Amino acid sequence: MRTLYHDSFERNIGIFTKEEQELLRNSTVAVAGVGGVGGMLVERLVRLGIGNIKITDPGTFEKSNFNRQLGSSVRTNGLQKAEVVGEMVQDINPEAKIVYDINGITNQQDAARFVAGADLVLDEMDYGAWKESIYLQRAARKQGIYYCFAGAIGFGALVANFEPNGITLEEYNGLEADQNLEPLQNIVVAIEKVLPVYPSYINTAMDNQMLQEIIAGLRPVPTCAIGVGLASMMAASTAVNIILRRKEIIKAPQYVYLDLLDQLTIIGTV
Repeated sequence: MRTLYHDSFERNIGIFTKEEQELLRNSTVAVAGVGGVGGMLVERLVRLGIGNIKITDPGTFEKSNFNRQLGSSVRTNGLQKAEVVGEMVQDINPEAKIVYDINGITNQQDAARFVAGADLVLDEMDYGAWKESIYLQRAARKQGIYYCFAGAIGFGALVANFEPNGITLEEYNGLEADQNLEPLQNIVVAIEKVLPVYPSYINTAMDNQMLQEIIAGLRPVPTCAIGVGLASMMAASTAVNIILRRKEIIKAPQYVYLDLLDQLTIIGTV
């Protein structure tokens, strides 16, 4: 019997086989953080036909989000991001199981609960949430699933995929492995680990003082709708590839970087 799902995603067939579409329908993807990249990413996943999505984000929308974040508007200003995005994507596919919470990831127990039952986890938490990201990757490794992150800068974006038996996030970021994170107040990650490719056009818009304030966590990372949209599409694409195994997965310590203005495509290593 034909269902709403088949009517909604019939245009995917030909890109995906019917069997692959059913595999996407029965997959579960966990997305931590639904701000700039994460909100658009969840929408892409739903429109691809992913049938089960878990969302967590403790944040609320604010005016500075208007330039790039899905769901951010005058009407939703001050509302919970996870709730707004969750309800928006539920309307796209009412048959999907969308589970959202406003708790975020604060410790290893939170991370374990969040990734439970997921086929892969996508980390779109804020820049500087190093402890939270390590908790998430440790939980993914323990469950035997991929952990991936995508970040945006200007007109560009970077994606890194961590297989469960491969390099750890601590190794990737040049941090001490297996350390107890609970007592740590601040974790410092070298800027070249976060931004291994520096866009040429940034030099004309960002002075050294601004850069140092960003590294010190005193100023948010500049971002716009183009890089955020690109990062969300790259993350959604890598999620589909991990589920369907269409192509070889590029794994950390390698990363994929694209920049639409510099017209760059790089597969590099940190």
